[in-house]
Amino acid sequence: MTTGEHRKTDPKDALHVAQVALFRHDLRPVVQKDQTTILRLLTKRRDDLVHERARVLNRLHAVLRGLPPGRAPPGCRPIRPPQP
Repeated sequence: MTTGEHRKTDPKDALHVAQVALFRHDLRPVVQKDQTTILRLLTKRRDDLVHERARVLNRLHAVLRGLPPGRAPPGCRPIRPPQP
């Protein structure tokens, strides 16, 4: 990972991938997948996201259910989001 002025960008990534592909002859060629495979992969990803969302909501519900009604427990402070 780099720091400073050299930030990650899609055009830089695309250029790097193209340069690697140009000089590496041991890479497997890219082949087009059929539509059934693509739809199966997309469906699997969607199912994974739906299950993860349900898991997170269930965790949040369990935490909120454990709080005292009408007030936060002593020592509870808001979490600050990370600064970019």
